[in-house]
Amino acid sequence: MDLRQIENIIAIEQEQSISKAAEKLFLTQSALNQQLLRLEKELGLPLFERRRHMMIPTFAGKIYLATAHQMIDMKKETYKILHDISEETYGEISVAYSPERGSLLFSQIYPAFHRRYPRVTFSIHEAHIKKMETMLLQKEVTLACITYSPGGKHAAIEYVDTKKELLVLGLPASHPLAHLAGERSWETFPPMDLLLLKDDVFAMVAKTTRLRGMIDDSFRAAGFSPKVLFESSSTATVVNMVKNQVCPAFFPQSYVDPEAPMVYFSTNPRQSWMQTVAYLKGEYLTKPEKYFIQLVKEYSGGQP
Repeated sequence: MDLRQIENIIAIEQEQSISKAAEKLFLTQSALNQQLLRLEKELGLPLFERRRHMMIPTFAGKIYLATAHQMIDMKKETYKILHDISEETYGEISVAYSPERGSLLFSQIYPAFHRRYPRVTFSIHEAHIKKMETMLLQKEVTLACITYSPGGKHAAIEYVDTKKELLVLGLPASHPLAHLAGERSWETFPPMDLLLLKDDVFAMVAKTTRLRGMIDDSFRAAGFSPKVLFESSSTATVVNMVKNQVCPAFFPQSYVDPEAPMVYFSTNPRQSWMQTVAYLKGEYLTKPEKYFIQLVKEYSGGQP
């Protein structure tokens, strides 16, 4: 059985599209489609149902793909173990992180990693937390720099905690209630009664993010729905609205800047999440992957 062919069929499953899978694999759409048709003819069964512009696995396809994933996983793990045994310091690490803070983290720790493992490359995927969890579970990546809130761990995922982070409410320094923050609010984060901001408008992160779920919980606890000026998938954009004296907003503690023209509060009750490096339970981690996790922990421990 050709493992390359198996990987190509898995790509169709993941992308739910022959054209997208072909682009991912650097193949022509015609070549990949012919490969699938030959396999289906050999098996005597269709593996996918062509539903409009989507490729949905049939019952036979699900059986084939379940075994296909096992075979590819066995190959990957075998090669990783053999590389470790032979002390060969080459290979690839597939890692997912957020487009903003995650990319900053990677740029900071990569020089140290490259000095120790100059022949190890990275396959980088930028996504929000919910998407990264899915990528882990589907084995599209080995490591993911994600967060989880209390009670939010997935049973199939292992978590290496790096830093606890507070959910912060930022107010423009020009806001009439900014004085309630007192001195050095970037350190103290005094509690704010959200009802005092009932008439304000807020800049919000997108509903698809885990952070938005925590923010919505804060407003539910306060007993009202906020007026939303706009939503953005970029936390940095939301923070800039506060810096530019436009409106209040919620964001993670790692975005706090003591020099910015804003003040900081916590909510009552306080909400926080844990920064972590996650991987599937039972996953074999190579020495370079373990070193990457170590660097993330050291970097996070040195942050304010």
